[in-house]
Amino acid sequence: QMFFLLLGTLMLLQSSAVGSIKTAESYWTLKPNVLVVNVDVGKDVNMVQVPLICGEAYEGQNVTWTKNKDEKLKAQGNKIVITVEGWKGANYSCFNKEGSYLNHTLVLAQWTFKKIIKNTPEKGYIHCSTNNYGGSFQCFWTWDVNRNGHVAHIKATRPHGGSNISCSLDSKGQSITCLDQDYCPYSEEVDRINLTIYFRSSYVVETYNTKFYIMDIVRPDVVAISRINQTSVEVGYPHSWNTPSSYFPLIFQVKEIRCPKGIKCDCSKPNSPETYLTQSHQLPVTKGRAVCVRARDEFCNSSWSEWSLYNQGKDLSSLTRVEPEEQETPKAEQVELKSSKVEQAELKTSKAEQAKLQTTNAELKVQETTRVK
Repeated sequence: QMFFLLLGTLMLLQSSAVGSIKTAESYWTLKPNVLVVNVDVGKDVNMVQVPLICGEAYEGQNVTWTKNKDEKLKAQGNKIVITVEGWKGANYSCFNKEGSYLNHTLVLAQWTFKKIIKNTPEKGYIHCSTNNYGGSFQCFWTWDVNRNGHVAHIKATRPHGGSNISCSLDSKGQSITCLDQDYCPYSEEVDRINLTIYFRSSYVVETYNTKFYIMDIVRPDVVAISRINQTSVEVGYPHSWNTPSSYFPLIFQVKEIRCPKGIKCDCSKPNSPETYLTQSHQLPVTKGRAVCVRARDEFCNSSWSEWSLYNQGKDLSSLTRVEPEEQETPKAEQVELKSSKVEQAELKTSKAEQAKLQTTNAELKVQETTRVK
């Protein structure tokens, strides 16, 4: 306490003499062993004095300090004061009189610029999404190629739900996966998730924040489309979607498009006049057209899934024929046709066996009649 009292007095005197030196409220603790200094980018010279403590267990001992491992500081003792100029942070380490490492404090400078990750027009700096109401979600960003950035800290909370949200960084450092341990898909979300990610480049840190409900970021996986017959298909819910479907219903957006010969089908093009919404799982198919289907939560104005494409080909009457430069018959249809042929062969075999059985029965009756006589 005496140390910080003297520090406050020192800062007050220095602030009177040098207007650019700030008081202790200009820095804060990001996490253990990491301090962040707020930088006022509007000033030509920005200096902040920060107290460093090696550890309470080393009070009264002969402690020396280094800056960035190689620069020895003149200040000695368990508690020292450093001056951070501009955004020139550093890593300060303390050692005992034998030169053995004791502890360290990483000092970072935070400015208001947004340079470490990129801002995209549609998704912003950080984009979060989830494929169901399970309580987990992923967040993505794009690094600026001119910055050697990495994640310094992640914080995810709900205002009244505590901080029982855990997040992990992927191996490439390009996304995080989080899980809200207290989330319940059957109850209404009262508070938004408050996600803050601190990105670091060298000794500079930038803070990015986003708030959302799970229902705002839910986006189903692609739907499954299977052929029923030549005039209809069936649409299935993604395997990752919540059950029962009566409580978590999806609505489908359907459109039919023409796929000219030699041109790849593209469902993402502007909607055709035939676009419509439906809850039905069985959809009619127009001969010579491809079907595009995507889904979203029926009760929330959230994001649509990616498009699923079913291209039945131009000639449904000749599914087994594969001509050059035309789309091959889908494997599912080939299996179905093959199964149909097997069934027909089995039917012919069955009829032959029945005829043979009838002949045998007739012969037995003749033998019985002969025995009676």
